[in-house]
Amino acid sequence: MPVKPSGARPHLSWRDQDAIIRLWHELAEFPASSPQEALDHCLRTLGRQVGAINATWVGAIRDKEWEHSRPSDPLLGWQPRICITLHPTEAWQRAHEVAMDAVRNNYMDPHTVALASRFGQNRSHLREELVSDREWKRDRIYQEVLIPLGISHRLMCASATAPRAESYLIFDRENGRGFGARERDLLAFFLRGSAMLHRELLQAHGLLGAEQPLSPREREVLRLLLTGASEREIAQAMGLTPATTHQYVVAVLRKFGAHSRVELMSQWLRRLAPSSTPTDQ
Repeated sequence: MPVKPSGARPHLSWRDQDAIIRLWHELAEFPASSPQEALDHCLRTLGRQVGAINATWVGAIRDKEWEHSRPSDPLLGWQPRICITLHPTEAWQRAHEVAMDAVRNNYMDPHTVALASRFGQNRSHLREELVSDREWKRDRIYQEVLIPLGISHRLMCASATAPRAESYLIFDRENGRGFGARERDLLAFFLRGSAMLHRELLQAHGLLGAEQPLSPREREVLRLLLTGASEREIAQAMGLTPATTHQYVVAVLRKFGAHSRVELMSQWLRRLAPSSTPTDQ
């Protein structure tokens, strides 16, 4: 089946469009220090609107040297670095380990490969628009990861946030009716007004604007820095010594190429100072 042209008329009612516009406004109310809360709200709301049993966010970056280091990479240098699901059950955690082990062995399911190959633009496609039923159901990820979770249908969309950083949303359904044009177009419409959410999620994990991804503790330090907390307050909140806390703060600043907290916080200025005039980035 051919991929739906991006300019085709969406299969959305006014009610669907109003719901997405309302979600955009709700997400804009979350402060920059609460990316996880914003993500949870986003996945929960969109999952309910498309009728999914679970939803996942993946942050990916592209290796500059992939053609030399991994010329046979099926994802063309794109590497999933952060994976967060709305309902992380024990079964999901086991399935996730199987999937990540496949990635480490340079294997990726054909659905993800097809979506990644269209990098550089926001996109939302039904699985059958990218991969046939036969190829999908014979794939090892479908057999070893999705079937044990009771998942038969998957819908994915991608935000081309930056040339070397992309943000993916994944929605799953059990046996029964699969996703249709309405759900695909609802996600495509959501992508139009969600650029800042994807940017801040990638920034919060050091996948955008940073020299290296952040460790879990560095992410927590960054979150607290964005609340305006002092190093002493951060140390108390995280149960660290002042010296250790300072080392983490310095590491976060270094990774973002900032020389001070003010310079670091300016990278989130649009959300920290609502009265200021936004600028294109």
